[in-house]
Amino acid sequence: MKSLTSQMVSLSLIIVLSFIFANTALAEKNTEIYKWVDKDGRVHYAARPGDDSAKKMHLGSNIFHDQKKTDSKEDNKKEKENEEERAKLCQDSKDILKKYKEAPFLYRYDEERKQKVRLTKAESEETFLQAEKDISYWCNPPQSSKKDDDKKKS
Repeated sequence: MKSLTSQMVSLSLIIVLSFIFANTALAEKNTEIYKWVDKDGRVHYAARPGDDSAKKMHLGSNIFHDQKKTDSKEDNKKEKENEEERAKLCQDSKDILKKYKEAPFLYRYDEERKQKVRLTKAESEETFLQAEKDISYWCNPPQSSKKDDDKKKS
């Protein structure tokens, strides 16, 4: 029968080896691999890029994926979601302005008195201005994306 000390050493050794194995497996998953085609048309894979045309690959589920294609799909999906959200907010802003224009008077809620209070002419004009600014903001493409597009074209 093994002594308690030898059992502890064996268990410790198993734990340490399991930890090392797990870290090695994880490190291999995160390894960067590059793919490129040389002037003779041969495809190469390596840990370092072989030339300027090398593309960073992503190792997932034991299959190489082109990182740029994956990122591009995710970016396109996010862009589409942002465009859809902007379109919804644009329409909401237009609907709000239409309601303001159809209403005979505009009101705000007074928390202290717990009742609606009619806006003054100046307050109403400011509310209309803000609604128009909201429409302008949500219904026009953001300026930063135009600059990004110009940079991509350059």
